[in-house]
Amino acid sequence: MVQNIIITGGARGIGFGIAKSFAEKGAGIVIADSREEEAQLAAAKLLKYGAGEAYGIRCDITNYQQVNQMVALALEKMGRIDFLVNNAGISPFIDVMELDPETFHKVMNVNISGAFYCTQIAARHMISRAEGGDAGGRVIFISSLADRFSQPSQVEYAASKSGLKGLMLGFATALAPHGITSNAVAPGMIMTPLVEHHWAQPGPAQQIKKLVPVGRIGQPSDVGKAVVFLASEDAAYINGGTLTVDVGFSVLIKS
Repeated sequence: MVQNIIITGGARGIGFGIAKSFAEKGAGIVIADSREEEAQLAAAKLLKYGAGEAYGIRCDITNYQQVNQMVALALEKMGRIDFLVNNAGISPFIDVMELDPETFHKVMNVNISGAFYCTQIAARHMISRAEGGDAGGRVIFISSLADRFSQPSQVEYAASKSGLKGLMLGFATALAPHGITSNAVAPGMIMTPLVEHHWAQPGPAQQIKKLVPVGRIGQPSDVGKAVVFLASEDAAYINGGTLTVDVGFSVLIKS
């Protein structure tokens, strides 16, 4: 049976890497993104990678009503939702002493409130399906090493990712009785369009060899494979866990 998934912020970067990994498994995919044109272009690419079906839907995940409409549209198009990946997130990289209240609240709204809205609304469908005797589902939160480390320019981001971990743990306890597991993936240094210009330069590229034990920066597909695993039957007994995907970068930070 083809399984269907909603991925927030899936038009590019890590989100698209996750979507591509599911497309290669033949999944039906909804890309929910604030950039409608990019979401639709991403969906078209996913069909070429093997997705059973793919749709790009514009959604501001900080708006509860829009999330409701997005989930309803996903159900209308695909009939069921098996997995939700809460990937959408922002990090403005502003020194904490210069950070304005509006930006702080925006980060919290996207990174925490948006994930709460999406999970609560999608989980209601998963629960109703489970009550009918069908399989429950999986919810996967894309966290960060920032849920345990921080720096002056990522104070609000680290706070939001720590909160996201707490959100995941809470849903793990609430949804497990319905056969729905909730877990997180915490990526390390990953090459995305936002950072590729920096890390492709000779100096930073050399830094990677010192910062990352295997000597290479991660790719979105590395995160995608981890998410696919947590959505698989092999991970059926994993709930409330965080899978760190950084090949030991965080171990170096601690040492």
